[in-house]
Amino acid sequence: MSKTRVQAAALALAAAMAATVFTSACGAPHAASGSGTGRQLVAQAMPLPDARIRATWPQSRVEQGLAKGMRLPLQDYMLGYAEVVDVENARDVVKQECMQRLSFRFAPEPSGLQPSVAYDAMNMKRRYGITDRAEAAAHGFTPPQAVTADDATAAEDLELAREDAESAVSGWDEAMDQTCIPEANAKVGVLYETDVAGDLASQSYDATAKQTPVRNAVAGWSSCMVRDGHRVTSLDDAEGRFAAPKKPGMKPGRAEVSLATDDVDCKQTSNLVGTWYQAETAYQHRQITSHKRELEAEKAHNTKLLERARTVLAARK
Repeated sequence: MSKTRVQAAALALAAAMAATVFTSACGAPHAASGSGTGRQLVAQAMPLPDARIRATWPQSRVEQGLAKGMRLPLQDYMLGYAEVVDVENARDVVKQECMQRLSFRFAPEPSGLQPSVAYDAMNMKRRYGITDRAEAAAHGFTPPQAVTADDATAAEDLELAREDAESAVSGWDEAMDQTCIPEANAKVGVLYETDVAGDLASQSYDATAKQTPVRNAVAGWSSCMVRDGHRVTSLDDAEGRFAAPKKPGMKPGRAEVSLATDDVDCKQTSNLVGTWYQAETAYQHRQITSHKRELEAEKAHNTKLLERARTVLAARK
């Protein structure tokens, strides 16, 4: 397995925050006002995820499977999904209020309407591939929360169409770029000005993958898979055969379920997850010691960022 899996966790986290269709928030742009300025009428306030939606978001603790209870040291320096959503939504609230003040329409889709596949960039539940046998039996390799590529494309196309329609109004881009984005930066802040924790987590994964105990555990897993009739040499090789998300309600095929459940069983037999977790825990403790100043600075930045974001959101309730 390569660094790609670790980086994909961060991408999955960001992609999961892309909004699904939320018709009460957008739709066709309003007609231009009668003042002759060519500006649009203002949009209604951006709706925020309610308690029902927030209840679907991933939790920090892995509750079942081979990774149950596991948490790596660098996670203490990472923003969780709910925190990232709050910051993104707070920034959009500031931008929307700013654009409204300038008589422009800005009606973004709120972040957090789709359940995420990962709590944070560590993606502990699937850091070492699939680890939950019950999920493997029910969904194969596809996370239960995953959306199809078609659904993601449709939502992205809708959002791009909205953005194009809004920004086509004379003066919109200048107002957003020169006034409202700087205002959001000042009132809330910027996500991921640095990503020390994420970068170190990628290094940790790659470095420990080369350690003898981990290599032996992967070899044991591979041998077990061969005995079960699956010729795979890496975790990516196994999971990559059925990587495409399925349509909602579509059940995985027998071959995928067989490979996914045997994958989890062989990880248990070889203690791959426990061995790799132990190696990464020790490695990340050393990383934290070596990069304490940068990590603490990043954590302080994220704490202030979240405080400002939640202050903005609280004012909207």
